[in-house]
Amino acid sequence: MTQSAMKMNMGASGTARPSAASTSRDRDADAPRPADTPSDVIANAASETKHDRGVYASMKRAMAPYVENHSHAVLYGVIGFVAAALILIVGFWPTVLLAVFAAVGVVVGKYRDGDRATRERMRHFLDRVN
Repeated sequence: MTQSAMKMNMGASGTARPSAASTSRDRDADAPRPADTPSDVIANAASETKHDRGVYASMKRAMAPYVENHSHAVLYGVIGFVAAALILIVGFWPTVLLAVFAAVGVVVGKYRDGDRATRERMRHFLDRVN
């Protein structure tokens, strides 16, 4: 903006007045669009980042409705991604061994927590082994 244009935009108090075009443009930019597509979700999150505490908080708020409605799809998608990454990085059999150890850890943890069904299953398993 040139100095003469800046002087014309100054009010009596000497402070800058926003023009009508910039005010309506700011209002349109701040209004969130309906989130019909993933790109709309990202666009809304990006526009809200200015008014929020950061990208993580705005993305969390933008993705929360999708995750709530599709929690199993998101969970199994993450599990599949992690399994694929492990298979590609360390190989198939080490990944299977890791999964077995994780499952045993879950069972031992449930047993130590006092889960009645797990204790019954362990007792039944140990009776069959002995």
